[in-house]
Amino acid sequence: MRLLSQGRAVVDVGGGSRFMKGMKKYEPLFAYCRYFTLDASAFYRPGVVGDIHRLPLATASVDGLLCRSVLEHVDRPWDACREIHRVLRPGGLAFLVVPSIYPDHARHGDGAYPDHWRFFESSIRLMLRPFSEVTVQKHGGWFQAMSNFLPFQARMRGPLDLASRLLDAAFRTSRRRTTPLFSALARK
Repeated sequence: MRLLSQGRAVVDVGGGSRFMKGMKKYEPLFAYCRYFTLDASAFYRPGVVGDIHRLPLATASVDGLLCRSVLEHVDRPWDACREIHRVLRPGGLAFLVVPSIYPDHARHGDGAYPDHWRFFESSIRLMLRPFSEVTVQKHGGWFQAMSNFLPFQARMRGPLDLASRLLDAAFRTSRRRTTPLFSALARK
């Protein structure tokens, strides 16, 4: 987040309202740049309402772009990544978070969104091929991924997270490819 916040203009695509989705703790980092959100739904009151497949932003108009837990909900994530590349200035950074081994988390009703895709390192790198540099990092191991599928996981999230992290460390599951989430930092 620190690297992204150094830009003049940073857009949080799919971020809902300002500093939503766990971003509140990073608000001080973005105090000296133009941070705004873009979302497909006006329900969340974003700064800009628009479609990630056709971002309503000028070419090369932002220095940084956040896209956290969004690409699994769009029809064509590869087109979304092409648009992300288009709106970034040369040298600009995109930070993406996508699920890999993760349960369906579609939302219905107000602010509804479907759940279409899961990603692996190879698919992330393929979608981000136009970028000059791409770093992909996995988050969590086998036990963390599997704990998301337990029927009581929502009520036991805190203790379950701790237990699964400890088990992943004890069994060194980071060597395996199974993970609940990937993040990617891509430079145009």
